[in-house]
Amino acid sequence: MIKKLFIFLLSLLLSFTSAAQETSIDFRYNGIYLNHINLAQLEKLYKDYQYKDYLYMPEWKYPPIFLQSMPTDFTSITDKQKRNKLFLQILVPLSLRLNEEISAERQTVIETIDAFNKHHNLSQAQIKQLEDKAVKYDIFTKLKGERRYKFLLEHLKQKVDNVPPSLLIAAAAIESDWGTNRPVNKANSLYRELVWNTTDGLEPLAETEDKSYRYKKFDSLFDSMKSFALRLNSNINFEMFRTRRAQIKSKDVPVLGRDIAHTLNAASNLQNFAGILDYTITFYELTNIDEAELFAMRLPGSKD
Repeated sequence: MIKKLFIFLLSLLLSFTSAAQETSIDFRYNGIYLNHINLAQLEKLYKDYQYKDYLYMPEWKYPPIFLQSMPTDFTSITDKQKRNKLFLQILVPLSLRLNEEISAERQTVIETIDAFNKHHNLSQAQIKQLEDKAVKYDIFTKLKGERRYKFLLEHLKQKVDNVPPSLLIAAAAIESDWGTNRPVNKANSLYRELVWNTTDGLEPLAETEDKSYRYKKFDSLFDSMKSFALRLNSNINFEMFRTRRAQIKSKDVPVLGRDIAHTLNAASNLQNFAGILDYTITFYELTNIDEAELFAMRLPGSKD
């Protein structure tokens, strides 16, 4: 079975290369990474992995197939239902992979907390790592020594935590017009993240006379999603989001997107963003994804 699969993927790779010079397929230890592919190529790969729908996968396990950017001809889809379904299929594996990364980072924080509670001190390597994370998650204090470490660790425990995939996916659908707008297709910007007073970014077209901002460009869709999740986990405007998440977790129950969607109005300039987010999660049954996972897939010849 593995041999047949490898032969198929090899033939698929060759067809990709001949179809478009920029098309690439990259086998890694944790999945397949695709770039500059078209709809026919993507649908062929999904069919081989029996990835027929974004919902109701066996045992809620999804194939680790990661698109670096939207399919080159994605905006040509005229059937709205088909387009939305495919958009969700593309984003589910990305959201699950992101939460795997966040979980691993959180585990490191928990281990550091355990070490600190045991020894009331940290090694130089642990201190360096702690200070770097404090900067990343926008945590500041003038405290020194043991009191400082305790303060930073307490705040990191609340901030470094998973973001429900349903929230990540629904927010991306809303902000990117289901993968069809210019920022996501030209800059991989799923959430229309802005950068200010710079020429390094995608210039908005015919929106306002304000030329002080650009849409931030990302190397991949995953990087855009990762940046959005970090904003939710670090920015002061999302303190309510993090507090509500911690309250739910304290009851030892899963954190579902619908349970905290109401805290995210500040995540977008759109009016009633939280309400639209809740509706999108509910209509497309995205809370099912919140407890899903990627299945392991080690391919012959894959790179670490």
